[in-house]
Amino acid sequence: MEKLSNIVKEFTGNVLCLGVKENSILKNLSNNDNISVYTIERKLSKRIFSKRKKAKVVKDEKGKKINIKKLRKTFKKKSIDYIVCDINEIYDYFKYFIYDSVVINKKKLYLYGDSKYIDPNVLAKRFERYYAKTEVFISDNQFIIIVDNETSKGSWMKSKCYIIVDTFHNMGDMISAALIS
Repeated sequence: MEKLSNIVKEFTGNVLCLGVKENSILKNLSNNDNISVYTIERKLSKRIFSKRKKAKVVKDEKGKKINIKKLRKTFKKKSIDYIVCDINEIYDYFKYFIYDSVVINKKKLYLYGDSKYIDPNVLAKRFERYYAKTEVFISDNQFIIIVDNETSKGSWMKSKCYIIVDTFHNMGDMISAALIS
């Protein structure tokens, strides 16, 4: 993560942070005055019969909060310069996030996370379908995927097909894991 926190110091433009909780990265982003930061809005799950806990609001955060399900509606095509994302925080929404990030990202996307449960090479291949250049760095149990979206193209028809293919692939993985265990 030190490599990523050093890269974040040099950002200029718009930065979208999704699920970033590392203090070193957030500190470097807040110290940089040449960027505008957007963070995701977390909604609590609704409970029917029990009381819902109130979310704690952190006032020291820099940036505007957005809804992760409305990325393409919120941002125009190729309007975000950099995206920094913790893959473990948005894994449920990841099959839609691939196409959304290709459409709204102008320069680079930085994905990081724990490689125990997620194969970074498979994730890199999913971005390469949209003609994006990817680099994968793995150290210990952590990985960083750098996706260069300058040459990427997104088609909504292809994205629908890829979502179906990825869903069947994930279901196959779940079935094989259940049979093995």
